[in-house]
Amino acid sequence: MDYSTQFMMLVFFSKCVAVNIKRLEVPGQVEAGTGAIVLDCEYSLGEVSSNSGLVVKWFFNQRNLVYQWIPPLRPQVIGILKGKVDKDFKISEDPLQAYRAVRIVRPSTDLSGNYTCAVSTFMHEDRRTRHMLVYSPGKSFHFIQEKKYVFLVTLKCVAEELYPKPEMSIISQGEPLKQTVTEVVMNSWGLYRVSAAAVVHDDDVAAPAEQFVCELRLPPSDLVQNRTTLYHRGLMPTSQIIGGEPLEKAQERHSNGGQTEEKPFSLCIFIVIVSVYIYNNA
Repeated sequence: MDYSTQFMMLVFFSKCVAVNIKRLEVPGQVEAGTGAIVLDCEYSLGEVSSNSGLVVKWFFNQRNLVYQWIPPLRPQVIGILKGKVDKDFKISEDPLQAYRAVRIVRPSTDLSGNYTCAVSTFMHEDRRTRHMLVYSPGKSFHFIQEKKYVFLVTLKCVAEELYPKPEMSIISQGEPLKQTVTEVVMNSWGLYRVSAAAVVHDDDVAAPAEQFVCELRLPPSDLVQNRTTLYHRGLMPTSQIIGGEPLEKAQERHSNGGQTEEKPFSLCIFIVIVSVYIYNNA
């Protein structure tokens, strides 16, 4: 038998026993705290038998082993996934495919990263990697006004418990306000708080009122959230915040279609009368 024939037979034999990952299913973006998600690694085994040394492994960020299944044994959950996986989940009744997938019960932001499925036998191994982002849209997002001076208003926007690192801007007439000051802080749980503030002069406000937009982004996720507030120029100074939903005198309007709560006109008249009275008797 010449070398070319031996080579062809070797190639044919290797294809018969080769492991081949046909499909790796890892969700690209998942909201933290949502329902269970499944990481699946569909593979073909050729002529592999039950005693071929099949091992299915999942790695987190390339090197950290988090899941291992060696038929006919039960799967093992290790490291960051321990306590977060349904070990009874079977994706197939085939004894060589049953526990190839990982069902994560409640995904959390710390599970963001690269997931690698490695399938091996005594003769061959194949592996593939996909990235998963678990994002947190936050639990509070408010856009308020604060009026302490006659011709100036301070617009303040705050959002908390976010992941990944957020970006925030205050927008006027379709353009971000250049004077906006933004601060991003991460807490001990790895979640972010972001705040933005911009001081606007009445002369820069479209008459008689202007709607400002606070835009929150969580790149590289697709999530974009907006809050709006309607400011009427010429209002007298007040020590109360007049734009936040959690406060009684709210002017904030949510982008999801919520109704705007505007300061009653009679109250504005009352403030003007009191201010004139104090000025005349000073």
